[in-house]
Amino acid sequence: MAVVTAVIGVLAALWVSEAWAGVLGAAVAAVMSAVAVGVQTEWQRQTETTRHRPRALAIPLPGGRFPLVRNLHDPVAVGVHPAETIEQDGVIDRVPVYVTRDMEPHLHAALRRGGFILLVGESTAGKTRAAFEAIRLLHPDYHLVAPSTREAVEVLLDDWGALDRCVVWLDDLERFLGPGGLTTSTLHCLLLQDRQVLVLATMRSHEYDRYRDRVEAEVSGPAQEVWRQGRAVLRQAQVVHVERRWTHAERERARAVTADPRLLRALAGDERFGVAELLAAGPELVEAWQHAWVPGHHPRGAALVAAAVDARRAGYHRPLPTEILQQLHEVYLSRRGGVELRPESFPEALNWALTPTVPAGANSLLLGDAEHGCQAFDYLIDLPTQEVIPEQVWVAAMEIAPPYEAYTIAFNAVTAGQLLLAIPALRRAAQAGIGEAEAILYESDVPMRPAEEGLAVARQRMQGLRQEFGTDHEESLIAESMVAFFTMRCGRYSEARGLYEQVTDRAALALGNNHRSVLGMKFGLAISVFASGAHDEGLSLLEAGIRQSASMLGPKDIAVLDRRRAVVQLLMEAGRNHDALQRLPALEADCAHLPDTHPVAVGVRHAAGQLRQQP
Repeated sequence: MAVVTAVIGVLAALWVSEAWAGVLGAAVAAVMSAVAVGVQTEWQRQTETTRHRPRALAIPLPGGRFPLVRNLHDPVAVGVHPAETIEQDGVIDRVPVYVTRDMEPHLHAALRRGGFILLVGESTAGKTRAAFEAIRLLHPDYHLVAPSTREAVEVLLDDWGALDRCVVWLDDLERFLGPGGLTTSTLHCLLLQDRQVLVLATMRSHEYDRYRDRVEAEVSGPAQEVWRQGRAVLRQAQVVHVERRWTHAERERARAVTADPRLLRALAGDERFGVAELLAAGPELVEAWQHAWVPGHHPRGAALVAAAVDARRAGYHRPLPTEILQQLHEVYLSRRGGVELRPESFPEALNWALTPTVPAGANSLLLGDAEHGCQAFDYLIDLPTQEVIPEQVWVAAMEIAPPYEAYTIAFNAVTAGQLLLAIPALRRAAQAGIGEAEAILYESDVPMRPAEEGLAVARQRMQGLRQEFGTDHEESLIAESMVAFFTMRCGRYSEARGLYEQVTDRAALALGNNHRSVLGMKFGLAISVFASGAHDEGLSLLEAGIRQSASMLGPKDIAVLDRRRAVVQLLMEAGRNHDALQRLPALEADCAHLPDTHPVAVGVRHAAGQLRQQP
C-alpha cells in the first residue's frame, strides 16, 4: 500500500500542479490508511474467532479447523452410546457393525434435499448412529461442525460466511434450542441459500413432545412466546422418526450381516426392548438403579443418580460438578429413609454409579468423573413415574448454568409452577439481554428495570426481526405486540391501543382470526382499552376475548384461565370489587386442578384473599 501511494504521488506530480498534487497525495494517503485500518481490524477479528473456535467445537482439529466427515471413524466421538468393548485383530472396538434401518430411505431423501433434518426417537433408539452413518455415506467430503454448547453456536456464526460444504451436527437438539443458541434467526443464518450446508440434529421423543400443539395450553403469557420460538425452530425441520424396537426385517438383516457376539446377544434378548437399547445396556442400568435403593446395597449411589437425572430433567445438560451433586443427593436419600438405608460412603457411592454395567464397559448410570463432573445417562431421564423435582435442584441448576441455559431452566421452572424460584435466574437472563426473560418478569409483577427501558429493548428486537423476516412474519408480529405491551406498561394506554389495533388487524390477516397469538393480541387490546378509563367498552372486549379464547382453546386452557384471572385483577384495580367477586368462585373451581405453586393459581389465591378481606 505504501508503494501504491508513492507511485500515485509521483504520477500526480508529473501531470498536475504542485498544489493539486499535494491535495491528491493527501487524499490517497487517507484512503489507503483507512483501507489498512479496515484490513487490520478484519484480520484481528478473524484471529480472535480462530482463537475461540476450538473451545466452541466438540470435535476440533488443531487451529480450530473442522474435520472432514470421511476422516471420522469413531461413532462414540459424535455421541453414539458405546456397547461392550471387545478386541478384534488387535483393535479395540466399542460399537458393532452398523445395520441398515427401515427408515433410511426417508433419511437419505431428506439429506439429499438439504436444509434442516431432525431425527426423533426414544433414548437408545439408534438416532445418532443412523445420522452418522448416513452422512458418511452421502456427504463424506463435507466438514463436520459440532458446537460444544449452546453459546458456541453464536461463536461459530462469527465466521460463518466463509464456510461451505458443512454438516452442522446438533446431537440432543434440546441442548442448543433457545435464546443464545438455535433460534429461527440463527437457523436462517446457518442455512444461507448460496452454500451447501446441512443442519443435522437428533432429539429424544420426550423432548420433542414438549413442543407439540397440545402442550401450548400448559403455558401462558411471555413463557408461551418462548415455547413458540422453540416450536418454530422444530417446524423448519424435515423430521425422521426412529423406532426404538426393531422390526422383523431389521432383525433379519442384522443376523445376515454379522457374527458380532454383542449384536447376537442383543438380537436374542427380550423383544420388548430395542436392539440398540440392549447394546447400550439401558434395561440393565434401570434395574441396577432400582435395586440399589435396598438397604445396605448402594442407596447413596442411587440418590446420586436421582439428583443427576433431575438436573437433566430441569434442563441442565452439562456435567454436574461433584460438589453440587454431593449436596443435592442428600434430599433424595432423606426422602427414602436416610440412615435407615445404611448408606455407603460418598466415594463408594460415586465409584459405583460411574462403574459400567458390564466389566468390558458399555455404559454407566453416571457418565464423567469426579474431577470434571457427572451427567446422568440419558436413558434414565424419560422413565415413567418420575417424582417432582425438588426445589434445591431447580435452584442449584439455575445458579451454576450460564445465563442463556439458566433462562431455559427458569422457563421450565415457571412451567412447573416454580415462578418464585425462577426469578433470580430470569433477572440474570434479562441482564444478559434476553428480552423474553424480561417479559416474564414484567408479567409476573417483578420488573427488573423501568418500563421505558423495556420498551426500547422491545423496539430494537422488533426492528431486527422485521429486517430479517419482513413485517408480516409471525415472529415479527409477536415482537410488534410486545412493543404494544411495554407501551401499555409505560402507562401510555391510548398509544398502546393504537399499536394493538394495528398489529392485531395485520396478524389476523397473516395468521388467521383464531390463531392463538392473535387471540392474545386481542386480549392485550382489550386491556389497553379498559386501562385507558373506558371501563364498559374495555370490559365488553375482555369478555368477548375470553369467550373466543375458550371456544378455540378450551375453557380449561391455561391462557383462558390466566385471562379470567387478569379480568378479576383489572376490576379490583378499578374499584369494582363486587364485579370481581362475582367472577371469583367459578374461576377458583376451574383452577382447582393446578398445582398450588402455578403462577395462575397463586394469582387467583392472592386476588381471593384481597377480595374476601374487604368489608
